[in-house]
Amino acid sequence: DFYLFHCLTRTSYPKHKECNSFEIVKKLKEQGKIKHIALSFHDTADILDMILTEQPDIEAVQLQINYLDYDDPGVQSQACYDVAVKHGKKVIVMEPVRGGYLVNLPDQAKEVFDRLNGGSYASYALRYAASYPEVFMVLSGMGNMDMMQDNINTFSDFVPFSKEEYEATDRVREII
Repeated sequence: DFYLFHCLTRTSYPKHKECNSFEIVKKLKEQGKIKHIALSFHDTADILDMILTEQPDIEAVQLQINYLDYDDPGVQSQACYDVAVKHGKKVIVMEPVRGGYLVNLPDQAKEVFDRLNGGSYASYALRYAASYPEVFMVLSGMGNMDMMQDNINTFSDFVPFSKEEYEATDRVREII
């Protein structure tokens, strides 16, 4: 359903323009072979803004969004999300648990979430990412049936993040 230009960056984007890949994909969509055009992005917000300005047919953007990278200057999760919203694009989230890092927390960070009594550490990371209004899909790697069941439980009766939970992720980010 989604044709995803993988890992667009300031260096890969010009190569796609050079070989007319955006025009080719638009024609494939017109032929009904592709339903939606999307991209995964790994660069700064200004580069994403340039790409989405030049390629208005892109319908969705896959971004690394998690509470640890929220304001990281290298990842720019929030800034890239804001650019996607500015351009009216839906967002697919990658790395919501940051490769498992947000599950294997330091003890002091675990205590912050344990006081909330609201689920697994993974569920906080997933719900954080899914609580952004323009997010329509959260991709999560799972290594066993318990992880899959936890993900299913997290999204079966999805509840967006509360103010208290945002404050908890702020504290956990500071601890980490």
